[in-house]
Amino acid sequence: MKAQDYILKKLDVLRQPEPLQDIAPDKLEEAILAKVLSKKFRKYKADTKAINICKRAIHHAVVNEQPVKIGPLFGGNKLWRFDEAPEPDWAELFNLIYIARWMKIIASVYEYGANFEYYSQDTSVERLNNLSRAETGQYTKTFRELLNWFSKHLPDRVTFSYVCHSEMFDDENEYDKELYEAKAKMLAKSGGKLPEMSEAQKRATELNVRLKPGQDDDPQWREKVELEHQAIFATRTLLPHLLDETMIHTSAGSFSGHIATGSTKYSIAKFWASVGVLQPDGGGYKDLALSPTQLGSAQFEWQNINLGISGKNFSKIRIIKVD
Repeated sequence: MKAQDYILKKLDVLRQPEPLQDIAPDKLEEAILAKVLSKKFRKYKADTKAINICKRAIHHAVVNEQPVKIGPLFGGNKLWRFDEAPEPDWAELFNLIYIARWMKIIASVYEYGANFEYYSQDTSVERLNNLSRAETGQYTKTFRELLNWFSKHLPDRVTFSYVCHSEMFDDENEYDKELYEAKAKMLAKSGGKLPEMSEAQKRATELNVRLKPGQDDDPQWREKVELEHQAIFATRTLLPHLLDETMIHTSAGSFSGHIATGSTKYSIAKFWASVGVLQPDGGGYKDLALSPTQLGSAQFEWQNINLGISGKNFSKIRIIKVD
């Protein structure tokens, strides 16, 4: 089977309507929760905090006859180390298909369905990882074009949205003031000490940050980046989203209060920090999202493809060679 036929088949199956189950009103919220916590889409066990957040968000949706709101905070850029940057590639599409399947089973028990919201931390990432507005802007533009193309493949009662933190500001100097205040409070609380970092945190920082000339002359450059990374989540305009009790929060990895989804059925790597590939599996394929390290150790061949998606990364796809 060609890659194009495989992906088109997945899209066709996704689009097929799912009959709405008749759930007794007193059992509805319980039924929705079971679908939200489905092991088919959850990579790790949800903690008590996450379950309580889910219950509150589901109750709000049901009482107000609104879609269940679900979604992640994410980087809002394609990792600059990839040739695919700064635009989305197959990892984003595979994530859309995977998440839409999850939203579809939620919508199968709830007449108002589910909305999945991608919340881009573009303005934070520009400063944190030394990216330009042109790069994050191009990612936003092409991701929204991908969502528009993808919308025609969505089943009933399932919607997607895309929000940018930067669009909350008429003047992004206001964000810089928020960030400065958040860092100052953290340093005051720690007595001026920078965060301590594990080796894994240091490696992640080294992977994500595109160093400015001379930045790594400072032996504490990683800790200073980590201070800013932590301060982001205490900025005034982001806090309301983080504390929104009408939203179920997701993440690629395991974080308290979040539903860990990974990026595809088979991959945990963040979709924006990976590239999408296909691995032959019987008569079909597995959808994978590979990190830079995983991609570097893989052997693959390219296969041409045309699904009518705009952007520079959707005319061919990597097919992993297997023994």
